Parts: sequence; C-alpha cells; structure tokens
Amino acid sequence: MTDLTQSAKETMLAAIEKVEHSLSMAKFKVKDKLHLLEPINIMPYYGFGSDTYVYVKGRVLEDEKVSQPEKDDNVLQHLEATYKRYESDEIPGITLTASFAGQTITVETDEEGFFEVEFRTDTPIDYSTAGHKVKLQLQEQKTDHDRMEAEAHVFVPGKDAGFGIISDIDDTVLVSKVTHILGKLKLMLLQNSLERSPFPGIAGFLRALCKGNDGKGQNPLFFVSGSEWNLYDLLISFFRSHDIPEGPLLLRDKGTRLDRGDFETSEQEYKREKIRHILDTYPDLNFICIGDSGQHDPEIYQHIVQEYPGRILGVYIRDVTPEKRDKEVRDIANQVEAKGTKMLLAEETLSAAKHAAEMGWINESQLREVKEACEKDAQKSRNGEHPAV
Repeated sequence: MTDLTQSAKETMLAAIEKVEHSLSMAKFKVKDKLHLLEPINIMPYYGFGSDTYVYVKGRVLEDEKVSQPEKDDNVLQHLEATYKRYESDEIPGITLTASFAGQTITVETDEEGFFEVEFRTDTPIDYSTAGHKVKLQLQEQKTDHDRMEAEAHVFVPGKDAGFGIISDIDDTVLVSKVTHILGKLKLMLLQNSLERSPFPGIAGFLRALCKGNDGKGQNPLFFVSGSEWNLYDLLISFFRSHDIPEGPLLLRDKGTRLDRGDFETSEQEYKREKIRHILDTYPDLNFICIGDSGQHDPEIYQHIVQEYPGRILGVYIRDVTPEKRDKEVRDIANQVEAKGTKMLLAEETLSAAKHAAEMGWINESQLREVKEACEKDAQKSRNGEHPAV
C-alpha cells in the first residue's frame, strides 16, 4: 500500500470516527434538552493498586436495564441483552468525584462516557484502614431517578505475592473462536455467559497460579483483552459461573480506533500499553503471561520480554491455529527463550500446569487438582453441559 493510499485510508477512518462521535453527541444533547434521558448511573470497573498508587476506570451510562443471564434464557432474550450492551447510551461531559484514603479527585467523562482516576501518594497506603473501595459520586443530576453514587473495588496484591499473572480472555480462557468469524458471531449472539464454555481445566490452573506454591492465594491476576468494555458484566458473570478467579480487566473502549495504520500492529500496541501499565505499577513483581496463538499474543509477550528483561517468568500460549502458525510461534518461543524466559505452546491446559509445577510455581497437590478439573470439564463438554470446544 502506497503512502498516499494509506494516508487516504487514515483520513477516511478519522472522518468516520468524527461523524460517529458527532451523531452520538447530537443524540445526547437532544435527549438531554427534551428531558428524554433514562436514569443514569455510574458503572465502575475493577481497579488495582499498590502501596502508593490506585487506578480506577468506569463509565457513566443511561440505565439500559440489562438483565443478568439465566440458564433458561432463550435466544431472543440473549439477543436483546446483547443489543442493549452494544447500544448503551453514554453520558459525555458529566462531572463526578472519586474519593479514597482522604483524597478526592474531580473528573469529567469523555465523549464515550468513560472516566479514569489515579490516586498517588508519597506515603504507603494502609489498606486495612482505607479499605478497598473507591467512592464515586455524580456532581450533576439528569433525571429524578439517577443513581448518584457507586463504589469501585480495588484489587491489591498480598504482601506475600510471589508473582502476578497476566492473561488474555478470548480463546485463552473463554472459547471464542476469534479466528473463525462465523463461529465467533454464533457464540456472541446466541449464547450467554452461563452457556459459554471455558477451556477444560483453565479455571483450575488459574486458581492454582493465584494460590502459588505455598497455597496462600496472594498472587494477583489481571486480564488484558481486546474485548470491549460493553461486555464487562458478561465477562464477570462468566468468571463467577465457572469459578474463575476474578481480577482487574483491562479491555478496549468501543470507540477506540485500532486500525489507523496496520490493524495487527495497532492491536498489539494497544495490549502492550495495558501490560506496561501493570508492570510499571508493580516494579518489584515478576509475572507469568498466558495467551493464545490466534491473536498475536506471542508477538506481544515477546516484545514485553525484551522491554522488561527479567520480569516475565514464563509464557503459556494455547494452540488454536494451524501448523503454519505453530511454526511461527515456535520461532518466537526460541527467541524468547534466548532472553531467559520459557514460552510453551500447548494444545491443552494440563501441559502448562505440569510445566508450572516443574518450575515450582504451583505444587503437586494443585497439579492433581488441575488434572481433575481438566477431566471434569472435558466430561461436561461430552455430556453437552458446555458447548463442544
């Protein structure tokens, strides 16, 4: 593609994005002026913190009354909930305050209704006194039934944490078939979080890593994914229904334009930026990274290994692609291992768990539990309790 063609493409994408934002803003202004807004509320996402830093992200939206999924929901009910998630009406330019540990910060939502808050302090935060909740409060009222307050939960690694875990979601934890467009659409549109399938044994493996070899359960888990924030509640429901450890989610804004240049390069940089945020927040903590072969996780983690030497203990890549891609991943793995980090390409969870036990990151008892979890999940799949992987 010539520079001129690429420039024209970027100009067109920027113009489309500008029109989208203009239409969204115009819609909001009309509804606001005519008093047609539905009650608004704050949707806080999981935050995370260290001894001197706390980060929280959230969004202010009209209440679309998206119901929590039930096992007996039919396809139409799920389609309605999916539509509401993606058609959520954001509230731009509204002011709110965030209060934590004696500090209060005032922020304003962006054009997509998102806000971010960072608390910094020179003295260590005493979480036993401050707690793990950031209080959020709207400073403007749009309707008589607005929910003016909310609380964001902050995850903080335990003092005895041996390492952290960074994991992708799609085709790593959750069967999403991202590399198969029709399969992905079918899963997204026709199945709710209770019907979606985790990869056999992944919940047990993540639980073991979080507990660590000593079994104390102090190791923090972060999810870095290209999934959109609109799916946040669906993902949390999925984690809870399948006993997957919860942790901060770093997802993608619906309005984020990832393809200003080369789509794949932009997507990789987006996820690297989120991983850098985590590593920079915990400079004294090393990490284990988990991903899949279909969404450029090997390239992303390879870059992080080079950028943060000695910080990545190991990388586990789930094999969800053809042999041609496997060769590319193995070549990347060889380069990563030359930097002192093991990258393992595995078709199933147990192989990764066995390696983690060999490295002393989980113990033999936990390995047996992961094996049992793999067998149990595989049996559920055979019995039709989860869709076939």
